[in-house]
Amino acid sequence: MCKVGYKHTPEARAKMSAAKKGKQRASFSAEWLAEMSVGMKKCWESPEYRAKASAAQKGKKHSLGTLAKMSAARRGKKHSPETLAKMSVSAKARYSDPTKHPRWRGGVSLEPYAWTFNAELKEEVRRRDGYRCQLCGVSQAECRTKLPVHHVDYDKRNSDPVNLTALCGPCNSKVNANRKHWTELFQAIAIARDIAALRERKSG
Repeated sequence: MCKVGYKHTPEARAKMSAAKKGKQRASFSAEWLAEMSVGMKKCWESPEYRAKASAAQKGKKHSLGTLAKMSAARRGKKHSPETLAKMSVSAKARYSDPTKHPRWRGGVSLEPYAWTFNAELKEEVRRRDGYRCQLCGVSQAECRTKLPVHHVDYDKRNSDPVNLTALCGPCNSKVNANRKHWTELFQAIAIARDIAALRERKSG
């Protein structure tokens, strides 16, 4: 049995990697894979199982450095048109009733934005944030579109620049879940930004 904290040598890891090569899932029978699929579906359909899985993940957050690495690793990796079509069909079947979607918030996405939340304000926020996503650090030049501007407190009527932050598309989608965590994080970033700006003005 391996001791806690034990690390394999580079040579041992190379041997293990070589030994695993060629061993594909095809070695499992179609019947076995089908049984596994049915079993997993039953698990995820169970409210008790989903509650336990959710509780186990609470409090586990990646650092900003790790998030930046993950974003960089995913950049440029695109699904094939066939895979995208299958994902679309699967999502439509699963969430034909929008109220059953895990990110359903009672239809708040249909509420209008404040009239002050216009193109000029968004550009001002992007400029202030250096045209970079404030979560993963990707620049607007690396994205295919302008950086979306996110409401920190999720209130569309609050268009105070302090309540706005620039994010890339993937991060803007990510922050729709676990809202309390992201609100606190972006508020802390805003405070740090204001302190840095104040110090810069004093030194100037």
